[in-house]
Amino acid sequence: MSFFSSDQIATLSASTVRVALLSEFDFVSQTIRLWNGDYAIDSGGKTWEPMKGTGQIDGLGVSADQAADNVTYSLPGVDEKILASALEETPEANQRSVNTSLQLFDNDWQPQGSPIGIWWGFLQPPKVSRSAMQDDQGGVQTVSISAENAFFNRSRPPSGRYTDRDQQARSPGDKFLQFVSSLLFKVFVYPSY
Repeated sequence: MSFFSSDQIATLSASTVRVALLSEFDFVSQTIRLWNGDYAIDSGGKTWEPMKGTGQIDGLGVSADQAADNVTYSLPGVDEKILASALEETPEANQRSVNTSLQLFDNDWQPQGSPIGIWWGFLQPPKVSRSAMQDDQGGVQTVSISAENAFFNRSRPPSGRYTDRDQQARSPGDKFLQFVSSLLFKVFVYPSY
């Protein structure tokens, strides 16, 4: 079984290859699927809504090492209503998954085969920024959401310290490590006759 279908291999072998990035955001209340095209497309049994060229993805690349990569999804030029909603909905997005895929298209810009997954990660809280004003034009407001890949916080063990707080996270109610700080520099004589 091949990773690519025969149609996808033929498309990738052509002199002109048409591709686009598809992003699937798994928010708490709903899953949103977006791409930067001008119309909705159906691919992989899912419908991808258009961003009409306004969406941006920064930091997406190929990494040969096992490092924590950070990818930022941003939407510039948004109105006050969307900005307020983005800041209000932080729990909606925080630590939720995002998948970015590569979609191949034929000569008529119709999806060819299923999307090819190229990156996934965990969303961080949304941020709002505004560019500086220039002459007679106002600044541009941007909503952005960063995402960290699977290696984010990988070196830090979950509840891996010998503290009461970490022990409570592992085994709630266990009091074994509650007195560790009082045992520091204490002398024990063993055996005691």
